Amino acid sequence: MPPALNHLSTILSDLLACEDVVKKAHAENYRFEERVGDERRRQYEAEHGPGGATHEEWLKSHEAYLWDAVYLDSPETPDTFLTINEAAQVDPAVWGPRGEKQELVRIEALDFALTHTTIGSVDRVQELLGIHNGDIQCDEVRQTEAKALLEKLCDSLNRNPNARRPRFAAFAEELSGDIGQTDWAERLRDRLGLAHLPPKEKFGPYPVALMRYTVEEVVKRAKKLDASIPLSVPTVLDSEPYEVFHPAPRQAPYGRTLNLAGDEADNDLISEVLHPRIDYRPKHLWKVGVIINRRDLSPERLAELRGNHISLLRRSTGRDDFGMV
Repeated sequence: MPPALNHLSTILSDLLACEDVVKKAHAENYRFEERVGDERRRQYEAEHGPGGATHEEWLKSHEAYLWDAVYLDSPETPDTFLTINEAAQVDPAVWGPRGEKQELVRIEALDFALTHTTIGSVDRVQELLGIHNGDIQCDEVRQTEAKALLEKLCDSLNRNPNARRPRFAAFAEELSGDIGQTDWAERLRDRLGLAHLPPKEKFGPYPVALMRYTVEEVVKRAKKLDASIPLSVPTVLDSEPYEVFHPAPRQAPYGRTLNLAGDEADNDLISEVLHPRIDYRPKHLWKVGVIINRRDLSPERLAELRGNHISLLRRSTGRDDFGMV
């Protein structure tokens, strides 16, 4: 066995047996993953294996893999959307002619964009969005001026250092009940498992935007990249090891987000997909809001959420053996 493979095998065995919930989750996700094809896994393990038998060495080698194969932009195409990831592609019927009008949604943090533009606040974005959409009449700001400022906001989102990554998204129709509520930002933070978004103790209300666009727009972008897969199921090889992420069984047609509120039922698992980055325009800005309340993600709570989630995955797919190692 090559040293890199031996290191990874040792790391996984050690982490699965450890008491650190976060580290154990990283190992579980790799072992539970069923949507990474044999060739992609072989390349990952052979060419980007850890240099030593520690969790830190694995994180380092995994990050190198992401920058080599996943965090790419035109003219290069991430492995996520190439035939090497065919085992994780979403059913082509979803992004074919009959499915292209479906709307996708994604939460974007606005802290970077508000800092690097003259807009300054969520309230100001809300006002500009209202003027741009014709819902607000303002003598001081015309629609063209509002659009220009919103274009600067979108340009900042497009240039964000994280913008090169494949984008996680959900289907608007599945989340319509939450999107219509006044606390939609916190509801979607929970439903989509966005634990990396503040607020934390050092933050106040945290500004976010809800972006909306069509599958058709994603397909057009994929064609420009010569990508063979416009929509894929998220896997452990598409982002950093993340304890709130949980792979879905191969029988699931999409990824399934872990609900931070812990109140999901069998028929309430939210579908999640990955797609190539598209450039945002003002027309993609649907709503802006703030996240105020925090979620408890103590080790005990994280273990409980993951345990409940895998039980839901097993029941919803009829896979009682999923996640058995």
